[in-house]
Amino acid sequence: MPSSSDSFNPTHDQWAAIDLGSNSFHLLIAKPAGASFVVVERLKEKVQLLGGFRAGELHPQAQERGLACLARFAQRLKSIPPERTRAMGTYALRQAANAQRFTQAAEAILGVPIRVITGQQEAGLIYQAVDHHVNDPQKQKWVIDIGGGSTEFAMGVGAQVNQRHSIDVGCVAFKDKFFAETYLHAGNYLQAKAEAKTALQQGGLVQPNGFENQCWYGTSGTIASIAAVLSANGWSNGEITTTAIQTLEEGIVNDHWVLQAGLPGLAPDRADIFAGGLAILSACFEVLGINRLQDVDVSLLQGIICEAVLPEQDIDLQEDSVVRLSRKFAVDQAQAQGVEETALLLFDAAGVWQLDESYRKLISWAARLHEVGTHISPQHYHRHGGYMIRHTAMPGFSELQKSMLALLIKGHRRRMPGLAFQSFPREISQPLIRLVALLRIAVILRRSHDPQEVLMPRLRISGGDLEILHLDCGADWLRQHPLSARELEVEKQQLATAGLHLKYR
Repeated sequence: MPSSSDSFNPTHDQWAAIDLGSNSFHLLIAKPAGASFVVVERLKEKVQLLGGFRAGELHPQAQERGLACLARFAQRLKSIPPERTRAMGTYALRQAANAQRFTQAAEAILGVPIRVITGQQEAGLIYQAVDHHVNDPQKQKWVIDIGGGSTEFAMGVGAQVNQRHSIDVGCVAFKDKFFAETYLHAGNYLQAKAEAKTALQQGGLVQPNGFENQCWYGTSGTIASIAAVLSANGWSNGEITTTAIQTLEEGIVNDHWVLQAGLPGLAPDRADIFAGGLAILSACFEVLGINRLQDVDVSLLQGIICEAVLPEQDIDLQEDSVVRLSRKFAVDQAQAQGVEETALLLFDAAGVWQLDESYRKLISWAARLHEVGTHISPQHYHRHGGYMIRHTAMPGFSELQKSMLALLIKGHRRRMPGLAFQSFPREISQPLIRLVALLRIAVILRRSHDPQEVLMPRLRISGGDLEILHLDCGADWLRQHPLSARELEVEKQQLATAGLHLKYR
């Protein structure tokens, strides 16, 4: 009989990361999953440790807020072994002359040491979190994180970080300096932006070269809140652009918006620091020549977990995520492989569409996971599958990639999801329509669920807008597969609603 020490403990493999930031304190609890990890829980409190910072010292009330927050975090940490807990302090604790007094009190509460990291170390950990989440080893990645007291920048390719910068401009510091009054003065906003631009230029940050192979990513609550406001007002479609920022600035500078009165998409607890954060991000766009930036839902916390638990060897996180989900939800591997083979055969035959390798990977993943929703119910399993993919943690996949994958899975049978395509810009929606069409045909051709069946359909695309699909299943194949023949006839009508015309024999 096993001893009590051998009994199952659901938290025995969990890790905790604590970020003692200048604006907010964060706690993240995660557990390893394959070559990555999944987040179990997040806690966040607005502490504003940097608030009231005077003569190089933390204000007593800010310290009280911070220690009270950590006491609440400590209750949740009781089930996590201290050796699996990492706590890090950033700008406010780097700058404060009385930081040691605060960290000693905080360590007594948490029962773990607090590591105060440099701005360059912070930038590197944030980059590691983004690289782990985005997992694009080919493109040069620039990462921006706007904090309460400083803004971190990192650049690299793959897991290799080539540049780290930390500039002393932050949303809490700017709030105290430029936006102490409730009413937002346009002149104050312009002064804040001018100071941010000067700091960036003096910090050695200049417009980088090689734009054709670069991607810009943003993390932190500031960038997330800006992205949320732009999206809620219809000024952006999933990413922050120069035009969208200018539209938002015009409201602040020319229309004299009172942010505390409410702005669609803006959380009330960020109203006081929103203008300062926007001024910093706008300065980054202008000084660094950024045209568009993607908000990534990671932070220093994920970087801490990456450092603690991830293997050192290079691993394809996207492949690992697909394999893990496939096994977790008991997907029929033989059927998934058959649909994948047929879908890729059709994809390669549709070369005239000029879909690049990223779309080939996308249809491959969708084919392998298209039946994942049967884990919930065989009825409407395509809908369940789309929802599961959209809301399941998939390390290595960006939110855009997850949205595209979810749409393919949701749209692989029954009615074509016409309205869903419209949520993507045309340069993405048109390829998605074509991928959905190929996946739907592949699923129909593999309706026998026979892994031994050899199927070599031929596909040819024609038409002025490349919208006519000629499918040749081979002599007598349709007669021998009446279910597929019937479903292809129905499929003609569905594809026609998306502007595609199927002809088959």
